[in-house]
Amino acid sequence: MREVKKLDIFVMILLPIVALVISLLVSANFFISTLLFLGLPTIYLTFRAKPMAKKASLFSLIFSIPAVVILDYIATVSKAWYVPTTIFPFRLFDIIPLEDFIWTFLFIYLVALFYEYFFQKGAKELTSLKVKPLLYVSATALVVFFILYFINPDFLYVKYAYFWIGLVVFVVPTIVFLSFYPKLLFGHLKMIPYFCFLLIIHELVASHLRHWEFPGTNYIGWINFFGIPIPFEEFFYVFFAGAIGITTYYELFDNKDRLSM
Repeated sequence: MREVKKLDIFVMILLPIVALVISLLVSANFFISTLLFLGLPTIYLTFRAKPMAKKASLFSLIFSIPAVVILDYIATVSKAWYVPTTIFPFRLFDIIPLEDFIWTFLFIYLVALFYEYFFQKGAKELTSLKVKPLLYVSATALVVFFILYFINPDFLYVKYAYFWIGLVVFVVPTIVFLSFYPKLLFGHLKMIPYFCFLLIIHELVASHLRHWEFPGTNYIGWINFFGIPIPFEEFFYVFFAGAIGITTYYELFDNKDRLSM
C-alpha cells in the first residue's frame, strides 16, 4: 500500500509540471490552464479514490456555488482581483467569468479528495456528508447576498476585500475549528506542501499569461514573486491557508465520528 501511495504522490507531483509545460507551449487560456492544473490531478485522483469521489464532489458542488457568487463578486467589484478574458459569451452579473466556477469546483474537489485519500480513513459513503446543513448554510449565504445586491450593490464593495475575505472565510473559522479539534491539526498542515507546490506553479503561469490580475491598491502589502508583484493576501491565503480552510469546512460537514476521535 505504501508503494502504491508513493507512486500516486509521484504522479500528483508530475502532473502540475506537465500542465506548466503544455500551458506555456500553447499559451493556454484560463479555461484550458484550469483543466490542466486542476483537471488532470482531479481525474487521476478520482480513479484512485473512487469510493470517496461522490462525497467529495457533492461537497464541492454545494460549497463552490455560493463561494464563487458571493466572494468573486465582492472581490471583483472591490478590485481585489479580476479575470480579464473569458472564452464564454457572458459573465454572471456581467462580472464573474464562468471559468471561476469551474476553477473553484475543481480546486475544492481536489482538496477534499486529496485529504481523504492520503491522510484520512473516515467514512467514504455519500450518506456520511451532512448535506442538509451544508445546503442550509449555502442557501442562507446566497439569500443574504442577493438581498444586499438588490437593495444596494454598493453594500458589497469592501475596502481591503482580499484581506477580509481570507480572514473571515478561511483563517478565523480554521483557528476556531482546530481549537476544538486539535488532533486534526497535523492532518490539516500536511495539506500545505502539495498545494503550495501546485498553486505556486499555477500562479506563475497565470501571471505570465494574464489569466488573472490584481488591479486594486487596497492590499496589506506586496510580494515579489519570482519577479512578479502579487498581493501578500494572494501569497498567504492561496498558497497556505486555502487548502487548510477548505479541509476545515470539509471536516465540519463530514461524519461526526472523525471529529470525536
